[in-house]
Amino acid sequence: MAPRQLPDGFGASPLLVMAPMVKQSDRAFRALVRSYGCTLCYTEMFMAEDFASSAEYRQRALGDGVDAEDHPLVVQFAANDAKSLLPAALKAQEMGADGVDLNLGCPQRRAREGRYGAWLANDETEWPGIAKMLKECSDCSELRIPLSCKIRLQHTLTATMKFAQLLEASGCALLTIHGRKLLCSKSKHREGPADLGAIAAVRGVLRIPVLSNGNVRCPADVARNLRSTGCEGIMVAEQLLNDPALFARATAIGAFAAGPGPSAEELVDEYLAHCATFGAEDENVCFSTWGASNGHVIREHVQRMRSERGPASYASQDHKAMKRTAKRTAEAAGFAA
Repeated sequence: MAPRQLPDGFGASPLLVMAPMVKQSDRAFRALVRSYGCTLCYTEMFMAEDFASSAEYRQRALGDGVDAEDHPLVVQFAANDAKSLLPAALKAQEMGADGVDLNLGCPQRRAREGRYGAWLANDETEWPGIAKMLKECSDCSELRIPLSCKIRLQHTLTATMKFAQLLEASGCALLTIHGRKLLCSKSKHREGPADLGAIAAVRGVLRIPVLSNGNVRCPADVARNLRSTGCEGIMVAEQLLNDPALFARATAIGAFAAGPGPSAEELVDEYLAHCATFGAEDENVCFSTWGASNGHVIREHVQRMRSERGPASYASQDHKAMKRTAKRTAEAAGFAA
């Protein structure tokens, strides 16, 4: 199936996207993943009301604005009314954002307590209010950057399709679908495989481009996911934290390139260099708006890269798979492998 037109400034399909991650989508990490093939980054989730009303909060969130090497960048907001979302979106545009995203997929307790994210989207009585939020933004002539949404699967596939169509009709220009439902147990939000078939089915009833989210554990999973869903791109969170070079490795598999890529320690060194570049030791520089110190954010990243799920966990396996794929392709083309 032919890829759909992406919003202006977002690049070409397939998009390889870093997910919005609270306390982990800092500027230094965005620079690292961009250097390894990530074509679109999201910020961590910001509170729309605070972003709209507080210059101090905006400074902590985006510093003096989006710098020239940090594009394209989508700023994600948590909101439950247009009075905060639209002013926040306009401020993000003013600071150089390439798009704004409404978080309708966060399953965490803070979202339940604040009535946003998946807890807002999972209640069908809230859908008219969500539609109103989007419509007020899309109808605003001053807002020139696209508005996107990130959701989880609803309780049924039919409900997910209905909700996605409502978002599209209300002005959503790009939809990301996490292929799992909202569950009551915190430990089960990412448990089990994401339903890629459901993501493909929802995309099938839409006209806007869709990003698939879920089921990426190694580089080879990127292409598998895109083939299964037919989406215009893929968004990754957990495995990109473990391996910031994930997208480069995935691209190398498709191009039959040799070599396993950077090790965990090489990635850690590069990340720390980016941290120094972007002022991690400056008390006026903030890596997260969620109460974590810069040191805490950095330690979390380093621990993830050095974890058992980091590059060393699959480099050998994927390199062998890459060689087998290259051999099959060469044989199919009539060349000696």
